[in-house]
Amino acid sequence: MYVYIYNGGRKEVEVDMSFCNEIKKRFIRLSRGQRKVAQFVIDNPNIIATHIASDVGKLIGVSESTVIRFCYAMELSGFSELQERIKEDLIGAKNTDIGDHPLITKKQEPLFSNVMNRDITSILNTIQLVEENQFEQTVKWMHESNFIYVLGFRHSSPSASFLSNTLGNYRRHVKQIQHDVEDIVQQISGMDEQSLLFVLALDAVLEDVLTITKIARNKNVKIVAITNSGLSPIREYADIVFTVGAQKQASAETIIASHSLIHSLVEGMVAQNKRQYTTFQKSNAQIESNFLFLEKTKII
Repeated sequence: MYVYIYNGGRKEVEVDMSFCNEIKKRFIRLSRGQRKVAQFVIDNPNIIATHIASDVGKLIGVSESTVIRFCYAMELSGFSELQERIKEDLIGAKNTDIGDHPLITKKQEPLFSNVMNRDITSILNTIQLVEENQFEQTVKWMHESNFIYVLGFRHSSPSASFLSNTLGNYRRHVKQIQHDVEDIVQQISGMDEQSLLFVLALDAVLEDVLTITKIARNKNVKIVAITNSGLSPIREYADIVFTVGAQKQASAETIIASHSLIHSLVEGMVAQNKRQYTTFQKSNAQIESNFLFLEKTKII
């Protein structure tokens, strides 16, 4: 909303209500395929304005009919009206230079709201990208594997720590590989076909990460990668790849989406044998409680 001030009075005019904002409001009510179209429209308005519906569908990876159904879901008459709405927004953005006008102020969206809405969009986009059969297979491997290894450096390190710590609350033999030459060699030596390796690749993949993954593959280790890029080189070596986040997001901004996916995977593992995992969690919590009690006793 922009506020125009004139003649000592105050007039509020809604001029920032773009069609993309309308899409965001209806996003959660759209079907899975329509959400893919919606995200593409938000991220690529220029392509929508200059391409036909069938070409847009091919770029997104959906049918032309899905593109048209998205238009109907947005209460438009068809793709032509969608193009007109997007063109109007693009022209308006070029012709409007509100920020330089001395008598006009813009009401800013609160920072927390802006950031949290980006996180929500990132998670919603991830939901569309997850294949159910791959999710179920990964959960099965997590439940059946003797050892689970977690690999992730730099920007991927927080997600790697979250995964290893969360898994450690429910089962034994979970190890996070540290960026240390001696530790890496030792961890690799224990991997076999009964092991599962999670590779967190939420930034430019280090050569060390690729080397470890290649060795694990040669040992017939099951490999699941979580990445924010459709072009990540880790895809060549992983059995299953999950893509997280929204298009054009920085690696740091995909962490929330990766943590949400990790949470879902762990919940799926626990559901395989809830009694087993709940018992271990309670036992683990009791051991930690006794340890803290002993530490306090020593201090006293």
